[in-house]
Amino acid sequence: MADRPQRGGGTLIHLLGSLTEGILNLLFSIILVRLISQSDFGTWRQFLSLAAIGWNIAIFGLPSSLYFFYSTAKPNEAGTIARRTLWMALILGALGSVLFFFGLDFAAGKFDNPQLWDEALLFSSYFLLGFPLFIITPMLVAADQRAVLAMLRISMNSLKLAALAALVWLNSDLRTMLIALNVVALIQFAAHLYFYLRAAGPALLPWRHRLDEQLKFSGHMMLQGAAGQLSLETDKLLVSASRTPAEFASYSVGARELPLVLLIPYSITDSIVPNLSRFAQEKAFPGFYQLLHRWIKRVALLMYPVFALVLFQHREIVTILYTADYIDGALPLLVIGCLIPIRVASNYQLLISLGGSRDVMLASFANLALVAGLGYTFLQMFGPWGAALGLAVAEYSVNCAVLLRVAKRTETPLSGVYPWLYLFKLLLIAVGSGAAALPVLHVLGNLSLFWQLVCYGLTMMTLFCAAVLMLRMVDSDDLALLRAKLRR
Repeated sequence: MADRPQRGGGTLIHLLGSLTEGILNLLFSIILVRLISQSDFGTWRQFLSLAAIGWNIAIFGLPSSLYFFYSTAKPNEAGTIARRTLWMALILGALGSVLFFFGLDFAAGKFDNPQLWDEALLFSSYFLLGFPLFIITPMLVAADQRAVLAMLRISMNSLKLAALAALVWLNSDLRTMLIALNVVALIQFAAHLYFYLRAAGPALLPWRHRLDEQLKFSGHMMLQGAAGQLSLETDKLLVSASRTPAEFASYSVGARELPLVLLIPYSITDSIVPNLSRFAQEKAFPGFYQLLHRWIKRVALLMYPVFALVLFQHREIVTILYTADYIDGALPLLVIGCLIPIRVASNYQLLISLGGSRDVMLASFANLALVAGLGYTFLQMFGPWGAALGLAVAEYSVNCAVLLRVAKRTETPLSGVYPWLYLFKLLLIAVGSGAAALPVLHVLGNLSLFWQLVCYGLTMMTLFCAAVLMLRMVDSDDLALLRAKLRR
């Protein structure tokens, strides 16, 4: 097991970097919908859906295998594993980009959108430049370089946002935007590569050391990643194939922008997984759950008020962020938002930390089958928002099965995997606070929609925080930590 010094900051720094990146990406989309036409924006979102699938298939599960093997490696193994994995990723990225380029011709015909093929070269180069980041990001986290990663995320996404803001003044089209994004992606790749090689250290062992183990693990994770990403994108592919690019654009802003919220649990789980993996190897499950429950409670304190906001204000959120032209995305936003209560941790990552790569692979394929079947059925029954409903029902079903596997591997009853009673109470408080704040909207009806939402959110959070403190839903350790931060 690795005994490397902790460097570069902790979980909160990693979360800050991830959230800042998510906010900047959200601002990117907010500006983009005002820069290009709704049809062009739909083309961009179609590319993102296709690229996400291509990335996860072509990367061969290497990010997860690197994360696991580097986190548990001996000091003399770490450099070899990191450098070997990078070279494998670069080779796979080059091959994947060539296949992606020719695949865009098929996608353009399937989606009845010739722009996907007209800009295939720019799309494919952006695909290639973004590929290595899937390797670099988990390695920097596993190497405790969270502060470095946060700095890179903030600076590179700020650069991308600045480039897009400049394009607004030039009244740019989709092609000009893609050229600018490729330039930013090239700078981003060079910066990340430098810090990756610096953190990796020298290769002290032959490159074939533990290669068979890593390839077997990667194979499971490739299948899991492919099935998992297809599950996330299947609803969008179904809507793309049956609706126009403009209609898909409206659907996608509701069904895709929620990942800004999901950055909270996924970033925190990613950050603590190295420690969870070490607890699991030692079979120290009390320590495993103590760490997990502490962070789940903290995540829920942030996530559940967001659920209440989406529950009561989904139409207003879409209108303010993307204009009234995208109002059809409000119902998908509400449906996907109903997944927030179960997404207080990355359950797949928990199972991977316990060595359950095969279980995760099987769960991902089960989820894909459910999403495809339910998504298609509900799409025919209810229209576009039915595809989102299929995704939500499938994810709840599979997450229950995954948590059962976590319980079995840790020899713990299901009631001990999550702090269920705490989460239920907190959810009631959040929804109650959201409902109690609704009269504010009627009192301030003469204000603009933006300021109504701001006042509603502030009122809801005031009620939520007061209830949380009165009912002692925050640990004394967390309060002491907060006081210490405020004194600084």
